[in-house]
Amino acid sequence: MASSSAIRTVDRFRSAALNNERRLFVYLPPGYDRDAGRRYPVLYMHAGQRAFAPQAPGAESWNVHLAADRLIEAGAMEPILIVAIAHVRPVVSNEYYHFIVPAEEAPGISCAGLAYEDFLLNEVKPYIDARFRTLPEPGHTGLMGSSAGALSTYHIGLRNPDVFGKLAMLSPYFVKARLDERSESGLREEVLYRRHRAGPDQKVWLDIGDAEGLFLPRHVLGVVRELHEDGLRRGENIAFLEQPEAAHQEADWGERVHLPLLFLFGRIGRPVSLELAGRTRIGLAGGHRVRINAILRYDSGFARTVLDGEYAVTDPEVLEVLPDGTVVPKKPGTTAVALAACGLTATAVFEVVPELSATVRVEMTADVPPEEEPADAIYGGMGMRLVRSDDGRYAGRFAVPRDSGYRFRFTRGFRRFETRADGGALPNRAFRASDDTVLHYKVDRWEDASSRTAERRSLAGPAF
Repeated sequence: MASSSAIRTVDRFRSAALNNERRLFVYLPPGYDRDAGRRYPVLYMHAGQRAFAPQAPGAESWNVHLAADRLIEAGAMEPILIVAIAHVRPVVSNEYYHFIVPAEEAPGISCAGLAYEDFLLNEVKPYIDARFRTLPEPGHTGLMGSSAGALSTYHIGLRNPDVFGKLAMLSPYFVKARLDERSESGLREEVLYRRHRAGPDQKVWLDIGDAEGLFLPRHVLGVVRELHEDGLRRGENIAFLEQPEAAHQEADWGERVHLPLLFLFGRIGRPVSLELAGRTRIGLAGGHRVRINAILRYDSGFARTVLDGEYAVTDPEVLEVLPDGTVVPKKPGTTAVALAACGLTATAVFEVVPELSATVRVEMTADVPPEEEPADAIYGGMGMRLVRSDDGRYAGRFAVPRDSGYRFRFTRGFRRFETRADGGALPNRAFRASDDTVLHYKVDRWEDASSRTAERRSLAGPAF
């Protein structure tokens, strides 16, 4: 290309609405400085300190600029600006919570989402529109976030369709789920969003990984159905993907960020393959529910889950499949299931067994290095608290949703993660709870809390 992209940093950007300051990171596409007469769409992005580079050595990043560079160079996406807004760590309030704070956080944290919305609409966007060559209309303006940032995107975007015409929500934090063996599902679930209707001209992307622990695909699918009821058309102005083996972390969001970029600002191309992913052994009784994840892939690299398919079942007395992929077992047996979509066909064989429980039992133990003041408990996957026994080993037993997947590192206190023996970053541990299982781990070393805090402050600069 004739010129490369660039990232400009705005330090100490002051917010009157929030009474704080932070950094803004602005991605300028290739050719921005060369073509002075051209104006560009803009994508605003939450948690901007992790958008373009790791916040600290060994940490993860979306590397969204690399994805944008590739798509623009290939001609698959129009050049856009990306404005990444750094997040201020919640101390007494959370900028991403609009109306509801999870019960366990409520004693110390309040909602600052409305003030953050005011900051974005009336301080950040006017600043960007005044200083960069933007196309400010809603049809050219997007908002993207993950986890709690996706919850914020939902509220801000749907409340302001006259500002944001394009929304991307990756692994949205719509429901706070905790392990609770007294519940029939094994979970206690708290809804964190207040429903808003989509604007008729908005375009919306939502996704979730199937290895995000208690961030479950069904939580996101519920919102997809609500938006469809509002009039958004599946595959046209709303798209959803359940990504196999993806976890709740920046690296995984970065690996698939090209998908919402293509859907919102690019050309998705032509369908080339179809697959039926997920469990094929189903229980007639026991409470476990199965939905086929039918993934349609395109020649551009785009992919989405088909939620309105025409399924054909060889033996309909064994099971039925609803258009959204939900499998309804009828009697024990085996049958083939086929899906036709966009001129493509995929087939899988399903077995219905008499019973399959909704939860499985996970027993987890961990040995940790000796400490002068050992912690009473350490934490593994979401909601997995391991308690210290007299022999110094940590252990816990959990009933978790069947087939839920987990990617985690043990932590001792807030974000004080385990590391390799040499102090380097440790890859995530992983397991999938398909059946009852016993797991044992060894922790080599804990991250040093004081040096980590100093390192974060140094890298963040005075704006944080």
